[in-house]
Amino acid sequence: MFSYIFMKILESQPSRYDQGINILTGGHARKVKKEIVNRWIESGVEVLDIGCGTGELLELAAQAGACVTGIDISEGMLSIAKNRFEKKELHSRAKLYHAGVTELDQLFDDKRFDLVTSTLVFSELYTEERQWAYREIARVLKKSGTLVLAGEVKPKNIVKRLIHFLVRLPLAIVTYLIAQTGTRALTDMAEEVARAGFEVLGEQRSILDSFSVVWAQKKQEMGTEESAEVNTISSEQNASLSRTVWDYIGRWFPSSVEPGLRKIGKPGKDSPVFVTCNFHLTVRRVEKALSSMDVWLLVAPSKGINVWCAACGGELTAPSVMSVLKTSRISDKLSQRHLILPQFSAPGVDIRVLKKETGFNAVFGPAYAKDIPEYMKKNGEKTQDMCLAKYNLCFRLEMLLSMNTIIWAIIVGIMFLIHPAWLLKFSLLFWGAGIALYAGYPWLPSNSGWLKGLILSLLIIVVISLGGFSSGIGAMFEHWGWMIVTVVVCLWLGFDLRGIVEGSPSEATKLLEKFGVHSIGKFYSSHSKTKGILRYDPALCTHCRTCMGVCPNGVFDLVEAGKKVEPVRPETRIFVRDQGLRKILPQAYS
Repeated sequence: MFSYIFMKILESQPSRYDQGINILTGGHARKVKKEIVNRWIESGVEVLDIGCGTGELLELAAQAGACVTGIDISEGMLSIAKNRFEKKELHSRAKLYHAGVTELDQLFDDKRFDLVTSTLVFSELYTEERQWAYREIARVLKKSGTLVLAGEVKPKNIVKRLIHFLVRLPLAIVTYLIAQTGTRALTDMAEEVARAGFEVLGEQRSILDSFSVVWAQKKQEMGTEESAEVNTISSEQNASLSRTVWDYIGRWFPSSVEPGLRKIGKPGKDSPVFVTCNFHLTVRRVEKALSSMDVWLLVAPSKGINVWCAACGGELTAPSVMSVLKTSRISDKLSQRHLILPQFSAPGVDIRVLKKETGFNAVFGPAYAKDIPEYMKKNGEKTQDMCLAKYNLCFRLEMLLSMNTIIWAIIVGIMFLIHPAWLLKFSLLFWGAGIALYAGYPWLPSNSGWLKGLILSLLIIVVISLGGFSSGIGAMFEHWGWMIVTVVVCLWLGFDLRGIVEGSPSEATKLLEKFGVHSIGKFYSSHSKTKGILRYDPALCTHCRTCMGVCPNGVFDLVEAGKKVEPVRPETRIFVRDQGLRKILPQAYS
């Protein structure tokens, strides 16, 4: 079929995953799994399924007499798989591991498996992850073992590629609006497998060439090349004017660059190592801030989402940092074990786990990339100003543009088809009200974004009404349609205004909570946005000052001649963006 981007939505409901995937593929996914079992499975073979999901392929293989092993990063999927095996009384023939491909080296011995399979997984891995996976597959495969991969690829024929694009684009937009995620296709899976050192035995493609099944064997002279050099990515590869423009107007959608290792200047074994996410705009800003230094930059996978949102949403975590540490093999290039993480990654990255699993000590650097040069001049000393989240005029106007341009474009597009004469008036109203709300946010009455929007709409309505005052009382209301539009536009702009320009919960969130609505399908969950009250216990505080270095709201300060740390307010309602304190200092915060 044309695309498998809905798989991410279905993964959030593991029990429906197999059914949904087979509906989307017209039964093709299940057909491929059955073909794999019929062709390569026989009694007694050892099978490893990478990204086993709910265990559908492994169940078929176990029923055919194979001894099966599966790994997957989704605990929900593995739970379904475990129940599947227990229900069919196949659990004695199956082993399941909660792990990703970068953990293969820790799980399995050399030449362990007769068959390694993976369906709908490799297109989701970044380049160095796939390279790592190929080396590990070669290691764990027996001498005559077989690798079978199935996944999304880009059609070779230009006509088929165009049809595939036209079908995929609307699905990709809908998928991200629902699940804030998407998928990508490999250019040529068979060619990549061959470049990795395998001997490709065959390939089978779907009608539109958008789905491929490749089977291969490792060559007799093939080595794992554990010490092979990884190509670093230059900053020029990230440079794209169109991507930068999209970063500013399409913030609802991810904008990713390839994760991996970057060289900034001429770094050596003792050079600092900075870490960031793989959001295009963030990488460009960090590279610019580091441009005068000799440092390493590790770009961790975050699905193209910025640091703060990715950390709070579980996309930028200790495992994602560990994956790029491992696949880049940067340890071989260093004589030190020290990482500088972005401060806003604190809610997601547990630095104790990083230390335990990798041996790297990590600290949280400045909140903003522009402060990195000053931070380095001070030998890693952070001022309070470097820690604070700033919602200044420039930021507020940037958010106005990034959060509303697509909505404006959609409305204008529809309006162009219905009544083009409205375009100019609507655009002036939309952006004029937006600038007034976002730029004037600190000075407009009320703490409520909705109330600010309502007040602004009433002021605009008064101006509209006064325009017809000279023609009589009745004429004051002849533009009642635009008055209604004004109220709707201003209320929309104020809908999540506090959350966007202040980092606080919006009125929409509070309203739903008051009515006892904690979730609306996959669209909304209050539990992911608010975490209650963060309480400080002075008896357990060690005064290490870590809280001061990661809190973006300046809640903590030094007392007793700068020797003791205490919160400015003993009990502060801190939301998900500050939850890194629970992970970093669990003994003092509950």
